[in-house]
Amino acid sequence: MSISPAKNEKMKSNSKPNKPKLNGVNRFEEIHAKNIAAAKKLVEKYSSSSDEDDEEINENKILDTLYKHYKLGTGSTDITTALQQKTATFLENALHSGSATCVICIGSVRRSDSIWTCKHCFCFFHLNCIRRWANDSIAQMKAKCEQTSIDQGYYNHLGQFVPPKRKRPLHWSCPQCRKDYTIEERPTTYECFCGKEANPRPAPFLLPHSCGEICGKSLKPACGHTCMLLCHPGPCPPCSQYANTSCLCGQSEKRSIRCIDKEWKCDRKCNQLLTCGQHKCKASCHKPNQCPPCTNTSLQPCECGNETIKRNCSELRWNCKKVCGLKFSCSTHTCKRVCHSGPCGDCPLSLPRSCPCGKTQKVVPCTEVIDPCGDTCQKLLSCGVHTCSQRCHRDECNLCLIITKKKCRCGIHEKELPCWKSFICETKCKRMRDCGKHTCNKKCCDGRMCQPCDKVCGKPLTCQKHKCQSVCHEGPCYPCNQQSQVNCRCGKTSKRVPCGRERTARVMCMELCRIPSKCHHPIKHRCHKSECPPCNQKCGLPNNTTGCQHICEAKCHVAVKFNEQTKTNGSASVWGQNKKFEFKTLPHPACEQPVTVTCIGGHEIAEWPCWNSKPTSCQRKCNRSLRCGNHKCVLVCHSVPDLKDMKEQIGCASCQEGCIIQRPPGCEHACSRPCHPPPCNPCDKMIKTKCYCGLTQLIYKCSEYYKVEGTEEEIAMTQARLKSCGNRCLKTFPCGHRCHTTCHPGKCPNPEMCRKKVRIFCECKRIKVEVSCDKHRAGQTTIPCDVFCIETQKKLAEQLRREQEKLRQQEEAKNRAEVEQFEKKFNKRKYKERKVLNEKASRQINWKLFGIYGGIILAIVIAIAVAFYADS
Repeated sequence: MSISPAKNEKMKSNSKPNKPKLNGVNRFEEIHAKNIAAAKKLVEKYSSSSDEDDEEINENKILDTLYKHYKLGTGSTDITTALQQKTATFLENALHSGSATCVICIGSVRRSDSIWTCKHCFCFFHLNCIRRWANDSIAQMKAKCEQTSIDQGYYNHLGQFVPPKRKRPLHWSCPQCRKDYTIEERPTTYECFCGKEANPRPAPFLLPHSCGEICGKSLKPACGHTCMLLCHPGPCPPCSQYANTSCLCGQSEKRSIRCIDKEWKCDRKCNQLLTCGQHKCKASCHKPNQCPPCTNTSLQPCECGNETIKRNCSELRWNCKKVCGLKFSCSTHTCKRVCHSGPCGDCPLSLPRSCPCGKTQKVVPCTEVIDPCGDTCQKLLSCGVHTCSQRCHRDECNLCLIITKKKCRCGIHEKELPCWKSFICETKCKRMRDCGKHTCNKKCCDGRMCQPCDKVCGKPLTCQKHKCQSVCHEGPCYPCNQQSQVNCRCGKTSKRVPCGRERTARVMCMELCRIPSKCHHPIKHRCHKSECPPCNQKCGLPNNTTGCQHICEAKCHVAVKFNEQTKTNGSASVWGQNKKFEFKTLPHPACEQPVTVTCIGGHEIAEWPCWNSKPTSCQRKCNRSLRCGNHKCVLVCHSVPDLKDMKEQIGCASCQEGCIIQRPPGCEHACSRPCHPPPCNPCDKMIKTKCYCGLTQLIYKCSEYYKVEGTEEEIAMTQARLKSCGNRCLKTFPCGHRCHTTCHPGKCPNPEMCRKKVRIFCECKRIKVEVSCDKHRAGQTTIPCDVFCIETQKKLAEQLRREQEKLRQQEEAKNRAEVEQFEKKFNKRKYKERKVLNEKASRQINWKLFGIYGGIILAIVIAIAVAFYADS
């Protein structure tokens, strides 16, 4: 196959249209337009890649790679496990723009938003929201302090000064965990999670709101190491470093273990002597000198030694509930102390004693009783103001009966009452409780007895679903702490979000979208909430615009979204137009793929643009080998299906000579194929002939009957099988019976073997007898008639003669009548009116003739029935 360079260049030159030469201004405008188009395309690509609805981050792979270094050991506590899970939750929320929620405004926290992070609960909020929250809380607290600054204390009804309530310093609380912060800690700047960088810039390769530097915070529980993760949200995960430490008891060898699990236990038992001095410690590995109390029991006496019971060895000292009862040294009084150890001591009545009022003190024997001194008692009464005016006495002093003017606790009312009585009025306190909304309403309250408000707030929260269930308070209510479950569109993934965030919550489902695709491409984007994004895959369909059938490399244009503007009624909308969308299928663009164009016969090659490629004939001879293998195509270059195949194809001139190969012996049909190489195809002509018996028509192929393969005997057997119908031979033996062999050529074999039954009759056919075929052939063909047969024959002959005579007479009468009628018709007669006479021919029935015929028929039926019964 050759290529013509001159023709190729000519075709290329013809395919390019002539363009005018561009000057400098036109060249600048063209380049400027290309740059603007490239910039728009880059902006659209960047915006589509950063669109929140189209983000598909494989967070599972990222988090699994991070967590493989923080797998907790067997000795990890529930605290460290919860800490790691909390860190994982914050990282997952940070990986998706809009996954985290600001509990103040219940809005999504996006990657480009300025945030503030609580140092206690690590929850992050919008910087503007938390700043407004803090300023409102401090302003309300200042207003309350200004109202209560007038209260500088007061004197109650007893004349005591009641100081004002202690003022709390100004502060504000975190909306999530309610951790108190001072005024100086109000959020003012946007900082990264670790606090090292202010106003961190968002970078596509960094975590949102992160500076990208190492965290460096001290780990908790404190182990001396710092967090080595890059700046991240949430608490720092447990320490992932390893340390060589021994067990708690120090008996095992040092091993390399996670820093958070460095206080590990071995399987050995302590075996140190416990404080009881009898048993050894059976606990497993623990710190030295920190053995648990002994759990064994033993018989132990009480402090006084009167009782002995079985108790734990760790409880060596115990007291019974019996009074001592031993006598003092005075031998008169007994000890009244409950179970004690050691001596009872001296008698308490032998020490210096005083009179009942306490003014006179004496030392007397313990057996003597000190009498009252006779002076005035002067003990302070229960009122705390007056003294007892009775003489020294042993019993308790009486109540104070002095009449005084008393004020109630609230100081509003005054009344004369005995000093020992207290005065409580019925006036309800109208001071505001700490909530600043409800009054105290307690009877006769002095201000110090006002209790905190115990009513439920009941204000609707920002979620607009629940009400505040906290105790009545000042300031804004804390955000709703309820959570709702939000499912993705397909229902396989769910997420718990703050209440009120259900509509704007974004659930990242890793499953493929289940919405049927509007185009022919398979769905490759993940499950989403809104409308499916436009398909960005290559079209992939054959380009039918130019008819080249190349795969279209342009962006999918099967379902392109367009804005459809439809006019509405004037009363329906004041704007006049409503925006609607519709999807249209755009045609394929012109195919610009370079195509190697070959002539229609495959002799020359040239490159043409696909949309302008038109293969033509090179005017050479085809020269393709024909199927016969002896000749070549003599036509000028023409269209063929396979350009590389140099054998005969569709369009080539077929060989006009007939087949000259000799046919098989016996075949008289000519080969239907044109000139071709040997061998010829088997003859498929159908031969119709009758079988040997001549009843069935057989159809078989000529090639099957005149076979060349096999011996002569096999060929003869095959031909005999094809010409035989396989049924029983229809030919009869000379005796008249059917041949008992299958369809065969020639005479029927063994006719002398026929033993069929043959019926022979008498001459009148009334008597019959069955004999074998060989006897019949031997000459036994009839049997003689009997007397009854002869009589019957005579009667029938006589009856037949009578019938024939009667019929002859009737025929003659009929002929005479016809002659007379003819003569009347054709002879001359007077012309007169004809009279029509209707005569009914009366014919008499001959019952005797009917009886004869009936007897004959009955006799024949009886003879046939007897013959049939004898044959069966």
